[in-house]
Order: sequence, then structure tokens, then C-alpha cells
Amino acid sequence: MLRILCLLMCMVAGPVFAQQQNDLYHTEVQLTGSDKAENIAKQEGLVNVLIKVSGQTDIAQNEVIKKALAQSDRYVTQMSFVEYDDAPRAMKLGYNLKMVLNLLTQSEQSIWETPRKSVLVWIVNEYNYQRSIIWEQSNNSLITRIKEAANERGLPVMFPVGDFDDVTSIEIPDLWGNFKKPIADASERYNPQAILVVKVRGNSSSWTLFDTTPQYLPTTSTKPLEGRESGAVQLADMVNNVSDYFAKKYTKNLGAVVSQSEMISIEGIHSTRAFFTIEKQLKQLNSVASVQVDTIQGNKVTYTLNLLGDSEQFNQELLSKNKALSLIPEVIEEDKAIENAGLNVNDAAIEQVTPVAEEQTMEEPIIEESETTEQSEETMPVIHAYQLSSK
Repeated sequence: MLRILCLLMCMVAGPVFAQQQNDLYHTEVQLTGSDKAENIAKQEGLVNVLIKVSGQTDIAQNEVIKKALAQSDRYVTQMSFVEYDDAPRAMKLGYNLKMVLNLLTQSEQSIWETPRKSVLVWIVNEYNYQRSIIWEQSNNSLITRIKEAANERGLPVMFPVGDFDDVTSIEIPDLWGNFKKPIADASERYNPQAILVVKVRGNSSSWTLFDTTPQYLPTTSTKPLEGRESGAVQLADMVNNVSDYFAKKYTKNLGAVVSQSEMISIEGIHSTRAFFTIEKQLKQLNSVASVQVDTIQGNKVTYTLNLLGDSEQFNQELLSKNKALSLIPEVIEEDKAIENAGLNVNDAAIEQVTPVAEEQTMEEPIIEESETTEQSEETMPVIHAYQLSSK
């Protein structure tokens, strides 16, 4: 009786189909023979993750991203090694979700929204003038190549399994001719959010993407996205084109709010030349994503920095790159004393930077006093204060 009950429950529930799940923050990278193979792999892995999350294949060209790659260790949360008989040793890497999103925010990049549309892929292969549908259970190399390319881009894909229902619900001419009604009927059981029909002829292929569900496919007036590819990486090119389409259409702006912001001040800037030199040096530091000038008072300039590292990492890098700068420890000690006294550190910081010198001490004034940046009601405390030597 129990067996019969289980069988009936399975029949009522119907088939369940697997969709390729893309873990956007994990990747696998083959190791090279270099002495720095692991560091290279971590950088390549970070690029892979950024491409999947953002949907942008050229993201490594961004200047802020280039700086972050030099510190790719900071983003790694998981690491393991994989041995293969027929391929080089590889590293499996996991990256911190929050830090990756923060990096994309700092570099002013958008992301490809999640959850992403699931795509059902129908493949018809023509070989020796014979056409056949490639099913999931066949373990065909065409499916493997599409899966690998889709995983690299974070595109969720699935394939018809090729059971009795599939074989009897659609014919090859229906797919080859892109006939909407039979394609919709055969796809409905998989409940995809988009349908991709691929026709492969040796070293070339053509494809049609219907960006709609099977329910609306027969009646939609929206023109499908079509393309043709050729060469050894034709299927990877197809996946890239489809991924680019979705990434562009379903993009999300992360906004301009960055959590890793710090305020610093530098005294002893007596000329316009020194001002721009310091600003340029700050922007070039690997630990700095962006620089904003907040206030200029006499020979003292206050900056807000969006950091790729922590404040101590920034401090060490700045002092090593500019020997004319020295840290003024009194600011941090004063902040601690204020905190111990139970006072508001932000208020103290405002009082510290608000007074204006009676005379502009710069040899070449940068801006008029009336043009200084207005301070917000809640100003961050100055984390580090520096003195620029006149030597």
C-alpha cells in the first residue's frame, strides 16, 4: 500500500527538472607554472566573479578594479586545490559577496540583477545532412560547452531531458523553422522564463532567443533576438551575446553610497602645485578608490577617501610613497580622549576643522574662501592627520 501511495504522489507531483544554478561568487581557475601562480589565479578569479556579477566582460579595464586586483587576497573567502588527470591543477575560489558589491559601487559599475531569467535551450545538430535534437541525457559535447560558457557568465540554463514527453511533443522541423506554437507547447513543462533555439551546422551555428515565457510566446509581437556564430568558440560567443543582452536589459545601479569612507587632513600645503601633486598621489594609491576634497583652510586640506583597503593599510601605503609626509598622532589621541569623556566625536571633528585662518597662507590660493565645500551636519571624524614637510 505504501509503495502504491508513493507512486501516486510522484505521478501527481509531475516531473521536476534541473536548472543549472550559477554561483556568482565562486569560480575555478587553472594554475600556471609561474612562481606566482596562486596570486595570478586569485586575480583571475576575482575578474571572473566581477564579470558574472556585473555582466560586463571588459570590467577589468576599470582603473579602480585594476587597483583592487593588486589586493585580490582581501576578497577571497574560500580556497581549495583540484587535481585533474587530463588538465592542469586548478584552484577553486570563493569571494566575499559584500566586498565584491562594494568594489563595484566604488568603481561606479552596475550589476546584472538577480534572480536571473532561466533559459531553456533547444539544440538541433546537423551532421552529414542528418538533423537531430540534442537532449540533456545524451551528455553531448555541445551541451557541455554551452554549460561551461553559461557558468562563466552567470547565465542560468537548462536543457530538455529527452524523455517520452519531449520526443512526442516536438519535431525537428518545428525547431528548425522557429515555429512558436509547438516550441511553446514543448517548453511549457520546464517553466522557463526565456527560450533559446540553437541550430548547429559543423563549425557554424545560428540561434534565436525568445525573451518570453511559453505561455505568451505564440501571441507575442516582440521580435526575437537572433545571431550567427562561427569558429571553434561559436557556442561561447552565442552565450556571451545572450548574456550581454540580459545584462544590459536587466541592469541595476548600485548607487553612489560607499561604506568604506574615511576622512583625512594634510597640513603644510602652501601652493597650488603642492595641492594637485598630493591629490594625484592619493588617487594613484592602490588602497584608494576615489578622492574628494572637502575643505581648504589656510595650508590645511581635508579629504574624504573611498578606500579599497582599511585605514591602516592606506596609512602605510601613503607614508611609503611620500617621504615628505609624516603622521600627526595627536588627532587620534584627541578623538580617543573625547570618546572617553563621553563627548560626540563628530562634533569635536567639526570644531577642529571649522576655524578659518585669518590669511590664506598658500602662495597660490586654490579657491576663494566662499567657494569651500559646505560641510554636512554629520561630518566624519578625521582618522589620520598628516604634516607635509617643506623640504
